[in-house]
Amino acid sequence: VLANEEVHDGTCWRCSTDIEKKDLPQWFFRITANADRLIEDLALVDWPESIKLMQTNWIGRSTGVEFDMRIKGHDACMRVFTTRVDTVFGMSFAVLAPEHPIVEEITTPDRLEAVREYARNARRTSEIERLSTERERTGCFTGASAINPVNGQEVPVYVADYVLQSYGTGAIMAVPAHDSRDFDFAAKHGLPVPVVIAPDGWDGQPLEQAH
Repeated sequence: VLANEEVHDGTCWRCSTDIEKKDLPQWFFRITANADRLIEDLALVDWPESIKLMQTNWIGRSTGVEFDMRIKGHDACMRVFTTRVDTVFGMSFAVLAPEHPIVEEITTPDRLEAVREYARNARRTSEIERLSTERERTGCFTGASAINPVNGQEVPVYVADYVLQSYGTGAIMAVPAHDSRDFDFAAKHGLPVPVVIAPDGWDGQPLEQAH
């Protein structure tokens, strides 16, 4: 077993053996059930403020909304979490983590082998690398479409390794005009960048505004 920091370019840092990521049954501390108390009780300990801030960031409490998006032609749904539900009108695509359990169910037969190969490559990449802000935003189209529940619009569903199964729901609504990672992905794959929120005096140029 290696830590994420010990995986370099999909191989062991010491012996250069290819790394394979496996899902194992195990216990986790359910931080979400205790996030409020953990953060509030930091006021009771005599620690430097910098350490308290690190602990708060590690707990990672987020306030937002979860909702389901139906997959066209399937019984399956993808559940997403967002801290800014007002940007749901700016969704132009949706993304599943390559490890998400519904990926193979919703992928069309002509896209299945490409999606499987992408997922295999993602498993050989550490989470630190996958979350890097400097990494190219790769992905693979599943052939499926999700239904935006607020306006009924169909949006394409991709798998992309910048979404992690271990974080949130393992699925996102992608709003490229208001998220830098989604914007980079949309720019690479030629996807629309609809703007929902803009400052006064906005000149109508969504691509520049997204950055």
